[in-house]
Amino acid sequence: MENEILQVGMRLINKYNNLNKKAHYYGVDVLLYPSEIHVIDAIGDNNDVTTTKLSMNLGITKGGISQTVSKLYGKGLIDKSVGSGINEVYISLTKKGLVAYEEHKKLHNVMNSRLSAFFEGIDDKSRDNIIGLMHIIDEELTRMEENNDF
Repeated sequence: MENEILQVGMRLINKYNNLNKKAHYYGVDVLLYPSEIHVIDAIGDNNDVTTTKLSMNLGITKGGISQTVSKLYGKGLIDKSVGSGINEVYISLTKKGLVAYEEHKKLHNVMNSRLSAFFEGIDDKSRDNIIGLMHIIDEELTRMEENNDF
C-alpha cells in the first residue's frame, strides 16, 4: 500500500513537472507558458495591479515579474500604465488577456469541481489524513530543495 502511494505520488510530481514545461494557447493565438498564465491569472484576480504587488502575491522576484510582464506586453495580453509614484506601473489585462484568463479559469474550475465532489464524499478523518499526507510531501520537497537532495 505505501509503495503504491509513493508510486502514484511520484507519477503526479512527474506529470506536474512535464506540464510546467509546456506552453498552451488558452483560447488566444499565442503560446503561454505556465509562469505566464499564472501572472495573467494574478492580474485578472487583481486588475490594475503593480509589479511590486504581483511580486509579493506570487512569491516571484521583481526582476522575474518584470521579465514576464514584458513578454506578456509584447504578446498583447496586458496593458501598462504609469502610476503617480516613482517606477509605479499598473498592469491590466487586454481583451486578449482576458480571454486567456477566462480559459485558464475554466480549466481550474473543471478540476476543482471534481476535487470538491470527491471531498464531499469522504468523512472528516479521511479528509484530514489526505491533507496530512500532502503536508508531509510538501515538507519533504522543501527539505530536499533546501538541501539540494535531487
